[in-house]
Amino acid sequence: MNNISLILLLVKKRLTPLIKNPIGILISMFQPLIFLVLFGTIFSSVFSTSGFDNTSYVAYILPGILIMNALFGGIYLGMSTLDDIREGIFSRYLVAPKSNLFFIAGDLVYIFIFQMIQSFLLVVIGFFLGFKLPSGIIHPIIFLMTPALFSCIIGTISIGIAVLTKKHSTMISVMQFLSFPLIFLSSAFMPSNLLPKWISIISWINPVDWVVRASQSTFNHSLAMNYYLLIVLSLFIAVFFCKFTYDVQRKK
Repeated sequence: MNNISLILLLVKKRLTPLIKNPIGILISMFQPLIFLVLFGTIFSSVFSTSGFDNTSYVAYILPGILIMNALFGGIYLGMSTLDDIREGIFSRYLVAPKSNLFFIAGDLVYIFIFQMIQSFLLVVIGFFLGFKLPSGIIHPIIFLMTPALFSCIIGTISIGIAVLTKKHSTMISVMQFLSFPLIFLSSAFMPSNLLPKWISIISWINPVDWVVRASQSTFNHSLAMNYYLLIVLSLFIAVFFCKFTYDVQRKK
C-alpha cells in the first residue's frame, strides 16, 4: 500500500461513522450553535453596532464561533486515539513499516474535512441571522479553512497528549482547562478595544486570539499574514510534538 492510499484509508476509517450517522456532525457542533444563536440574538440588542466594524453582532462573533467549534473538535480528536489504543489498533501503527507522519496525516486530513463541513453548516445558519461571507472567491475559502487549520493544530496536540497519557480522565481535564478560558480570553466575542486591559494583554499571547484575528482579517482587503504565519508555525510544532510522542511509544 502506498502512502497516499494509507492516508486515505485512515481518513475513511474516521469518516465512516459520520457517513453512517450524519446527525453526529450536528450534535458535535451543538454547543457552538447555541452560543451563536443565544449570543447573536441577546447581545445584538444590547451592543447594537457600537464598537463593531460589521453590520451586526452575529457577523462579528461568527468567526469566533467557528474557532470555538474547531477548538472543541480538535480536542476530541485525542479521544479517537484513546479508542484506537484501547482496541489495539494503535499498537499496529507502532509496528507498521511506515513513518509516524503518515498516521498523523490521516487524522489531520480527517479533522480538516470534518471542520470544513461544520464551518459551512454554521455559516449557512449564520446567514439566516444576518451573516455574509467575505466578498470574492479566495477570501471565503480562506475564511472556512482557517478554523479547519486551527483544529488540526489542537487535534495534533490532543493526539500527542493521548499517546503519552493513555487516560480519558487526563484528556477531559485538558479539555476543561483549555476550551472556555482560551475562547473568552480573546477577541472572539468582543473587540480588543472594548475588553478589560488585563484580558487585552493576555490575548496577545493567546493562540485562539491569533486565529480569530486571522479569520476576521478575511473581511478586509489585506489578510493578516503575520497571524497566518503563526498558525502555520504552530501546526509544524504540533506535528513535531505528536511525532515525538509516537517515537517514544515505539521505543518502549
